[in-house]
Amino acid sequence: MASEIVFLITEQRNKQRITLPAGSYRFGRSAQCEYVLRRNNVGEVQFVVACTKDGWTVTDSSTECATWYDNRYLNQGETCPLQEGDVLGLNTDGNASTQEITFRVEEIRTAQSGETGLRQEQTDNAVLREVDVRRKKRVLIGRGDDCDIKLVSDRVSRHHCEILYKDGHYELRDLGSTNGTYVDGARVTGTVLRSGAVINVPTQVFAFSGGLLHYHEHKSGISVQLLNVYKTVKNSNTGKPLNIVDGTSFEIEPNSFVVLVGGSGTGKSSLLTCITGTAPCTKGSVRFDGLDTADNRNAFEAVLGYVPQKDIMHDNLTVEQSLTFTAKLRIAHDATRAEINAAVAHAIEAVDLTGREKTLISQLSGGQKKRVSIAMELLANPRLLILDEPTSGLSPDLDRSMMELCRKLSHQNCTVLMVTHNMSNINLCDKIAFLGVGGVLCYYGAPEKLHRYFDVELTSDIFEKLRVPEFIEQYRQQYFTTPEFNRLVAAWPEAAQEADKRCSQ
Repeated sequence: MASEIVFLITEQRNKQRITLPAGSYRFGRSAQCEYVLRRNNVGEVQFVVACTKDGWTVTDSSTECATWYDNRYLNQGETCPLQEGDVLGLNTDGNASTQEITFRVEEIRTAQSGETGLRQEQTDNAVLREVDVRRKKRVLIGRGDDCDIKLVSDRVSRHHCEILYKDGHYELRDLGSTNGTYVDGARVTGTVLRSGAVINVPTQVFAFSGGLLHYHEHKSGISVQLLNVYKTVKNSNTGKPLNIVDGTSFEIEPNSFVVLVGGSGTGKSSLLTCITGTAPCTKGSVRFDGLDTADNRNAFEAVLGYVPQKDIMHDNLTVEQSLTFTAKLRIAHDATRAEINAAVAHAIEAVDLTGREKTLISQLSGGQKKRVSIAMELLANPRLLILDEPTSGLSPDLDRSMMELCRKLSHQNCTVLMVTHNMSNINLCDKIAFLGVGGVLCYYGAPEKLHRYFDVELTSDIFEKLRVPEFIEQYRQQYFTTPEFNRLVAAWPEAAQEADKRCSQ
């Protein structure tokens, strides 16, 4: 049977998927190429992807710009095999520290009959939109039907903000919104827009350049990139600096369910506070959808839902009353009673509590109370939901039920990150981040590969190994050789700083 290869192409925040049936395909600047790269520093023919009798290969063909291949540059004329997970990259701006365009091999499969030639499609994650403010003169943003850009979120006010073009200047005005409008990380009521400004309203980011407003129409949860993240505190015994998160780098993909695991002293809670921003990292960066959260923390609060380990709710309220009061605090003040009731009903249904609306919180089981806590966060339509030990104290059947709920939520336009120490139902998540003592990331990958990676039969043996400094360093460096890390470095070269330092010692 004929073979075909699927690439996910990422250029900054734009993503596109292409499928190549068996054949030979040139990628480069020349109009004769099957895939044209309209960039000055790309070769006439940069590289060639071909299906041979031995499988798919890539050959570097350029004298102008080196082709990045799984954490190294190819020599001119060099041919290498392609497998699922491999990443090609190009630094088209001439800066060797960045890979502006990446091509990740998503799948190699049997070709669909009757289809020939390169096929392109936009990814489902985000559709790129563009609005010309110069032509429209006024662009109204909000959740109202009369808005030029309508956002589907109850945290967005009906008329949230507007952008005006007058006398050669562009001005942004917040229209008294409940949850605010942010420009370059600062909340504003009105400001003159400069080219290159980043505008945030709840659940949406806009880039303004040359009179054009660019944004992605998201249909999924957000991605999270942790790049060389450190959290350093003062050692209470010695007075010297102590890393409690030690050079952690990994990426959480949109709409995935990721579990953060580790024993005592492994920095799980500290890493969580770096992601949520309650205690930012000392060094490195945390990014949401590729944007650094350090200077945009307030603007990103609207996309983040956080469920603490301890439930915070009033026992003398019913489920419906508790969620209604929460909705009035969380969503826009101009929401109608019907919109509030709809949001509450949707949250109750999402956490499988239909039929418990009139039940007092005090009469719920521990697992049901945790579901109410999750429903409170879902009222704000988060695109990233973080849960701190939600299965703590639950019976085995309720533990599995909670894991199944988190998996379901990750399939409903929400990325889910859970901290847990319970490994009994870990197979329900997409990926595991396993930490060793000292906040060292020792594994990031699929749950079914966990035991082979650590060369153990029992999960408890992993916890024991990751208390021993020699094993911790061994598995840290082993992670640097995995496809997950190589894919991250191809897109974000700064993630390799810790790997370069460790491997050079």
